[in-house]
Amino acid sequence: MTSISVPARGALIALVTASVGLIIAALIVVSLRPAPPLREADTPAGVVQRYVLAYQSSDLAAAQALVEDGKDKQDCVNYLTEDGAAQVSLIREVTTDRSSTITVSIAYATDGALPFESYESQENFELKKIDGTWLITAAPWQMSLCTAEELGL
Repeated sequence: MTSISVPARGALIALVTASVGLIIAALIVVSLRPAPPLREADTPAGVVQRYVLAYQSSDLAAAQALVEDGKDKQDCVNYLTEDGAAQVSLIREVTTDRSSTITVSIAYATDGALPFESYESQENFELKKIDGTWLITAAPWQMSLCTAEELGL
């Protein structure tokens, strides 16, 4: 039976301690990061930002107001925001006079065994300018509103 020498054991303990310290420091920095400023409400990116905020706070009326035919839609099963872990970031915006595609990154933690387990995907919001107002016509499945027919009601 072999044992680790005292200097090697001390170096291993120091390495583990430094690694744990760096992870804790990184988590503190990320959690203290300020939220991005709100974009103009009459822009496609501003509409998407307000929709995501409304959806994550379960404000169905505010989310419906930003969606084409929103009054006919209800909240689908809320996959990502049950624990408030969804992070949505703007990646790209392609806008013409009448339509816009906003590509976002949706990152969320899972209920896995590891505390840092997460997934990320790129999804699109589709918008149209209807009567001078930008409205969402299609949202990522993780944050979409559904019609009563789609929900089987």
